[in-house]
Amino acid sequence: MVIILIHITCGFAEEINQTTEDELDAELKWVHAEAYAGDVVTASKKAQKISEAPATIISITQDQIEAYGWKDLKDIFRALPGVDVSYNVQGELKTLVIMRGVLGNQKILILQDGHRYSPATGERFLYGHNIPLNICKRIEIVYGPASSLYGADAYAGVINLITKTGADYDGAELNAGYISTGAYTSNLSFGKKIDDSTDFLISARVFRGEDQKLHEDYDEYAAVHSYQGNLRFLENDYPVKNWNLFFKLHYKKFTMGGDWQHVLESNAAVSLPETYAYVEDFVWGQDMRHFYVDHESYSSNTLNIRTSFLAGDYELNPATNFFVVSKDDEGNLTDGTPAYKYAYSSYLKGEIQADWDITEKMSAMAGVSYEKVVSFPKTKNLEEPFNSDGKREIDYRDFIDPNGYTFGVLGFEQPVFGERNFNNLGLFVQAEYKFSDMFKLDGGIRYDYNTIYKETVNPRLGVILDPIKNLTVKFLYGTAYIQPSNFFRYENFANPFIMHIPNENIRPEELENYSLDMSYIIRKDFAIQATAFFNKMKNIIRPVEAPAQEDNYPYYNPYRKDQGYVQYNGNQGEIESKGGELTLKHKTDRFLTSLSYSYVTGEDNEFDIPQISAHKATLNSSYTGERWIAGLTLRYYSDVSTDKNNYKYGDAEKGGDETYVFDGAFVTYLNLAYKLNDSLSLNLNVDNLFNTEHYAGVPFDGSPVLVPRTPQPLRKIYMGFKYSF
Repeated sequence: MVIILIHITCGFAEEINQTTEDELDAELKWVHAEAYAGDVVTASKKAQKISEAPATIISITQDQIEAYGWKDLKDIFRALPGVDVSYNVQGELKTLVIMRGVLGNQKILILQDGHRYSPATGERFLYGHNIPLNICKRIEIVYGPASSLYGADAYAGVINLITKTGADYDGAELNAGYISTGAYTSNLSFGKKIDDSTDFLISARVFRGEDQKLHEDYDEYAAVHSYQGNLRFLENDYPVKNWNLFFKLHYKKFTMGGDWQHVLESNAAVSLPETYAYVEDFVWGQDMRHFYVDHESYSSNTLNIRTSFLAGDYELNPATNFFVVSKDDEGNLTDGTPAYKYAYSSYLKGEIQADWDITEKMSAMAGVSYEKVVSFPKTKNLEEPFNSDGKREIDYRDFIDPNGYTFGVLGFEQPVFGERNFNNLGLFVQAEYKFSDMFKLDGGIRYDYNTIYKETVNPRLGVILDPIKNLTVKFLYGTAYIQPSNFFRYENFANPFIMHIPNENIRPEELENYSLDMSYIIRKDFAIQATAFFNKMKNIIRPVEAPAQEDNYPYYNPYRKDQGYVQYNGNQGEIESKGGELTLKHKTDRFLTSLSYSYVTGEDNEFDIPQISAHKATLNSSYTGERWIAGLTLRYYSDVSTDKNNYKYGDAEKGGDETYVFDGAFVTYLNLAYKLNDSLSLNLNVDNLFNTEHYAGVPFDGSPVLVPRTPQPLRKIYMGFKYSF
């Protein structure tokens, strides 16, 4: 690839030299607009060109969303360099996303219009049929840490969903369609710009039906076909019952917005069917609600002050459960019992941010935020759906051993679990100084004080060079941390196979990142971007085997006569990941094509990082005509590494074959749209066009209750229309 790029550069050098600067600037308009000089806001909390932003950043446009037929946020991950993605994992994740070797959905901070969309208490973010993209004007993806700006959980990266305004619609738009799995979706949006000071948008989406029944095609779920007794008569459906509400209003100096995301999807996939039953009632449900008000409090030529107020909550649907399989005396899978879950959190947050253009060369931004969080951590397994009766608490007396210790943890005497609330204060300062047209220095630091885990300090530094025309080089350094949230501190469950107990003493997980980013416009229709990175992570928060207690005092599992296998979320070990991405973009009048290659490697406790493939290549190509729009994604990923404890591919003592990898795959995605007239267009979208059986990583590789690899969706067809009026 390097040889080819050198050839292209040399071959076109003479042509570039013969083109006047004015002509070149005109011809490169698409590159500047879509790749390097378009305005973004996520990297520094202010509008700036991509080429000047102190981060590796990708901006996905509304046209790209339409061309590739992406319906939900989860769909874009298969097209991004440096990202490993596993679809159809457990309900509380639905899609597992690993960015540059950093595992964990809670480690990518999701924003909507610059405001936190991820739960405030650190729950793992769910990517399902729940985040519609039709209301997005663009999506900004920042690779690498950003805790110096956003505080907790801006760890592996940040994704900012920039929504449309009423003026973008100037009327109503209906999107509706049918999915071949047996589901339908419908979205109605209405927006209007009333005058220069007033604009509003309201949108609603419904997604209902069934998801793919993977047990009908993959051997990993063969046990489903041997269900007997009561299990045999329960429906093996994978329900999806989701809806979304969204609104945004701009009036003079005020902007307010809000959304309600309701999710109820199958919780079955990736669970071992011998452990958890593949039945219709095995579901994961949650609601997230957000509301914000932004106010332009002060504005002048050099100083701008913005005040924000935010409120929101996260609630686990009481119907959420893990449907535990039971066996008869002969070992047959004959029955099952739902183990219900519940959790709740809410937040109130205020923030003031000031942007100051000190001189023509120097600018600064500073801010303060204060957040009050109510947190009721995820409960133990409940026999009945949770009913608070106005009071959020769980009785744990059945988990108390004969000496009065809950879970048999020495010194842990809490017969009732209630709220575990906390506050967080954040102070941040960012500054940039432009020494010349060729050299800019950008840096910042943030201090957070949390009433649970106390102080964290996170700096960042960026050196941005433009040594020659159309070449930008960025040297970047940053740090980040994951809050040891109540979700992980108090997560607990027990069944006859395994017990997970609370751990109040988790420390923040930390990341230190070094990266190099280069972008170069080769000629009028070619551009290249290359990045290299190194991540060092410590105090890794993960499920680990609980250590033996003093004098081998046993933990207490009420479902067993002995303690069995006991784990908790703890800090264990360090992880290093390194690699890079290379992307070549090409533009003609009607085609836009990008070819990317990414390489990721690293070590986790002296072992290859699990759940990732070292080599990934993606071709994204779109065509835009007067009536036809088409998008094609070809995705290749090499063999996927596994944990050494994986029972099929890991150590022999665990039952594995010691290969530590399973095969990668080549998968194709196709989208077609045809415009009948100015108001109506038809859409055909096919995921996994050639019905390729393939696999991806498992959320908790090596867990005794999960399959050893995640079967990925087979061919899925969407047929629908868009009507504007």
